[in-house]
Amino acid sequence: MFAHLFKKPLLKAREGFHATAWLLLIGLVTSSSGCSNLKKYDVTFNDRAVYSPQVLFSDYRINDRALSICIEQAIKDFEVYSASGLEILNCSDAGIKSLLGLSQFKNLKRLKLSDNNIRNLVELSVMRDLIDVQLDGNQVVDSVPMAILPRLERVNLSRNPALQCDGLSKFSTDVNLTLPEHCQS
Repeated sequence: MFAHLFKKPLLKAREGFHATAWLLLIGLVTSSSGCSNLKKYDVTFNDRAVYSPQVLFSDYRINDRALSICIEQAIKDFEVYSASGLEILNCSDAGIKSLLGLSQFKNLKRLKLSDNNIRNLVELSVMRDLIDVQLDGNQVVDSVPMAILPRLERVNLSRNPALQCDGLSKFSTDVNLTLPEHCQS
């Protein structure tokens, strides 16, 4: 496959490169096992960057410490490089009280926030790509901010004892709602 490379000298000494270095670079680039780990390292050749890995997304501000820690972990787990790259977030039983700042992740589609202490959902009202929201076991009072979300298919609001049931009528009939007992009658 590479026989044609060896018919002529690869490099002349006056060019400042060594044939050994070129062979090493060719071997690294062409070997399947050599490329799989390149995502983690800067690769330089003669003090010049040949490859630099993408840096995980970190340009965000979340006020709630527990939510911030959960997002940081999700960014690592899913190798997220921009705010738009985070589509799934599971922060169940994390001690979250506030969602302030979550809306910068506008491409979230699935959001699991079960068993926290969340009351206010206003931050979710601009997250138009949400499909599935799990908020069971929280302190949600008003679900209306989510009722306007166009792609919403499923919402779990069970075990939210403070939920005002009258706002549930604003949801499309296409949305599968799981409700607390006091809203089921």
